[in-house]
Amino acid sequence: MDLRLKGKTLLSETVEYSAVLHFSDGYMARIESPFGLDISGKHYELSPETDPQESFQPMKGLLQQTVTTADVDNSGVLSLVFSNGATIRVEPDNDYEAWTVAGPDGFLIVSMPGGELAVWEPKTDSP
Repeated sequence: MDLRLKGKTLLSETVEYSAVLHFSDGYMARIESPFGLDISGKHYELSPETDPQESFQPMKGLLQQTVTTADVDNSGVLSLVFSNGATIRVEPDNDYEAWTVAGPDGFLIVSMPGGELAVWEPKTDSP
């Protein structure tokens, strides 16, 4: 599935009960479940709901990096790979929405409980 994040640059990130990644061209990814971050040869397991703010300091290394790969597999696992080799992996959650990717004109993909995806395509102007 095309998440439309390939080639987008991470401009900023915020963490407050969810990790929100703001990309170029008006795209955003929101991670609401625990996730794995591999960066600079280290692995981190992070939970936006329970971990203190300082735990997310390694994510600063993703700023100004470009997404080289953005995939979601059949079970709803989100994988993002950045130009510096860093990766984010988000497993689906059985009870909650694990992650969301949104873009311009109403484009939205939501990982529903259990990993099923809900997809809204961008609105297009009809002649």
